[in-house]
Amino acid sequence: MSLQQIADLQPVILVGLIILLYSVETFFPYLQKPNNKKQHDIHNFILSFISFAVNGFIGLAVLFMVNLTAEKHLGLLNLLNLPDVIKVILSIFLLDFGSYCFHNLQHKIPILWRFHRVHHSDLYLNTSSALRFHPLDVILSQGIFFCIWIPIIGVPINAFIIYATIAICFVVMQHTNLKFPAWIEKYGRYVFSTPGWHKIHHANEQKFTDSHYGDVFTFWDRIFGTWHPVQPEDIKFGLKEFEPPEKQKAGFLIRSPFMNL
Repeated sequence: MSLQQIADLQPVILVGLIILLYSVETFFPYLQKPNNKKQHDIHNFILSFISFAVNGFIGLAVLFMVNLTAEKHLGLLNLLNLPDVIKVILSIFLLDFGSYCFHNLQHKIPILWRFHRVHHSDLYLNTSSALRFHPLDVILSQGIFFCIWIPIIGVPINAFIIYATIAICFVVMQHTNLKFPAWIEKYGRYVFSTPGWHKIHHANEQKFTDSHYGDVFTFWDRIFGTWHPVQPEDIKFGLKEFEPPEKQKAGFLIRSPFMNL
């Protein structure tokens, strides 16, 4: 299968993984389920559908920027005489590092946090939480950021396809309410942001919320000290200001960045 075919299948991979993991976690939940799971998941999937649609349009803009970068030989890696495979590997790491840095900013800059907190406001994580984003948060983090970062690095199209496909799988698995094998969590997190590792990022205690930023790799959190040795069973998810049930509805979450909570 070619990389272009993989790129074309990304929406199918995303939806298929959501359906699969959502089905399995229904029968084998890892952590506590919401009292009204049906309502919880409906509101999450409403936001997910909007995010999915917005991301589809954004993807066209990002793809245009990737092609423009290659056509005009923009960016750092296009200035270096490196083998193609090295450029791909470096691009994958640098894409994730850039995402780590922007994720930090989303937590530190108030206007960015207002939109990003919608993703963090979920009191009970499961597969429906994976794409629970405010549409403007999607535009900022998946559109504007990548359209700026890609030409700075000089990301080749094959590297972007590989990274985007990996990131899609990670974002779904990280939020699912399933317990993965202990050996994956014990050894995998030395390199990858495993589901147990990422869930700490959704704690309602700020020191935990402001940590575990890496999307795919844990190198950056380890290098900059933004991680904690705690387990998902020992934390409570969500944000305190979103605990009332009426603040978990999709309509309120869409309006919430424009409110003082």
